Amino acid sequence: MKVTKFKKIKNKYKVYFDNDTNLDLYEDTILKYELLLKKDIDNKLLDEIVEYNNMEDIYFLSIKYISIKIRSKKELYKYLKKKNYDDNDINTVINRLEKENIINDDIYVKSYIHDRFYLSSDGLLKIKYDLINMKIDESIINKYIEEIDREEVINKLDKLVDKKIKSIKNYSGNVLKLKLLNYFNNLGYDKSDIEYVISNKNINNNENGIKEYNKLLNKYSKKYEGYELEKIIMNKLYAKGYDYNEIKKDIVWYLFYSAEAVWSSIYSL
Repeated sequence: MKVTKFKKIKNKYKVYFDNDTNLDLYEDTILKYELLLKKDIDNKLLDEIVEYNNMEDIYFLSIKYISIKIRSKKELYKYLKKKNYDDNDINTVINRLEKENIINDDIYVKSYIHDRFYLSSDGLLKIKYDLINMKIDESIINKYIEEIDREEVINKLDKLVDKKIKSIKNYSGNVLKLKLLNYFNNLGYDKSDIEYVISNKNINNNENGIKEYNKLLNKYSKKYEGYELEKIIMNKLYAKGYDYNEIKKDIVWYLFYSAEAVWSSIYSL
């Protein structure tokens, strides 16, 4: 069997043979097997050419997949497996890509940690856990996790805690602290770092406590009065972390200064 013609088609060449058959081959395949020079191609050589070209299919498909976004070996393997390629062929291509430094778990991990840490709310423990689940060598993960300075972690966490405190308006004190600890622990932050940041925040928000007191008063004064009303309000406030006695003091001071302001305005007339 002899080659009679070549025709360029996208990233391949259509190679025509004198037996009215044709193959779509990559340029690398054509050059490797010197098809521009060879006069005769037997069936054994043809099978070898087809097999090599199929490997090139996997290779260039992998290149296209990696060019969209940096991938780990595990990600690439799963992607190619879904395409129903043979395990041996997949591993052969991945080994080739590693030798060419096109796929590199060090580069992948460094980029992944950087993007997740600086572009999301996630903490380093969660990022590390996700990378371990990708079957990436833990020593590689630790190397790049350690590049993130603790001061950067604290600064990031400090801003996130401020934002979260603003969104949790109906809680205070230890209840608010516990909610913050649970929330940021689930995001992958170290407990000692969370406690350090929270220790520098005012989480005993009596201003919100007064609002909460008034809201509860309006709600339950329709059914209860006297000591029973106060007890219900007190229990509800404690459940949300507010110090009932401190709130009562603030209410007294608030009423005192409000009254004083009213009398001052009257005397100024």
